[in-house]
Amino acid sequence: MAKITRKIKEIHAYRGTRKIEDYDDNFMVSITINLVTNICNRSNFIHKELDLYKEQKKKADTDLRIACGLYICSLVTCWETFFRDLYIFLCDNDESISEMLKNDIRESIPLGLTLGEYSSRKFNFQNLNQTKESFDYIFQRKTEKLTDYFDQDLFQGVISERYALLFKWIQEGNLKESIDGVLEKGFNIRHRVTHDANYLMKFDAELFAEIECVFQTVPQFLASNLAAKYSQKRIVFNLKERCMRMTDDPTSDEGSFVFSIEDFQSKYAIVD
Repeated sequence: MAKITRKIKEIHAYRGTRKIEDYDDNFMVSITINLVTNICNRSNFIHKELDLYKEQKKKADTDLRIACGLYICSLVTCWETFFRDLYIFLCDNDESISEMLKNDIRESIPLGLTLGEYSSRKFNFQNLNQTKESFDYIFQRKTEKLTDYFDQDLFQGVISERYALLFKWIQEGNLKESIDGVLEKGFNIRHRVTHDANYLMKFDAELFAEIECVFQTVPQFLASNLAAKYSQKRIVFNLKERCMRMTDDPTSDEGSFVFSIEDFQSKYAIVD
């Protein structure tokens, strides 16, 4: 039996907040709902503050700069949680990856952890390079950056009207470079806010919008794409009926749906 370390206890504790059992073992539904809920709770709060500043015609002050810095920190945490859970899903559901892990892991796994959960202990998902290394490990690839896994096809067939920034980068031919730059800036802000109380980020509306776009939408696009690949349920939008649902078998009128900032702040009605 492998030694029960602090890291292994942390991995086991994450299971309690992931709530997989609520979704009939549809892991991709679980982590997608977790991702969307976590982002929604955080974005709605900060945008209420931003709207208040606009209404009162207030300039960005210390309070707003602190709030925005903490918000960006929380987006990085959402990103970390999503990619750790995604890694676990791939390890536990892709037969070729599972077989590789069984050959690599010789010791008995403690606390009833799955192969994916136990393997995830080796990587720090709040580090972009280690997140890349985790995917390189299970897919047996050698990439330069995490964005090597985000090609243009990732954004095909997704119902969207509000992702002009992503599609602008695609048209300009600099999608990966642009995402790389925004990720680096976002993670750098998180690091400085977390470790230097003297640091107050300058409020830059353009950078703020870019960070929101990348950290909120790219994981959703990736989740939708992989859910389709592994025949898992995902959120789709029916163009004919003008409604959303979860399914692993979308009709010809349906495409994968990705929530935007505006969608988080919208009101919805439940239909049959």
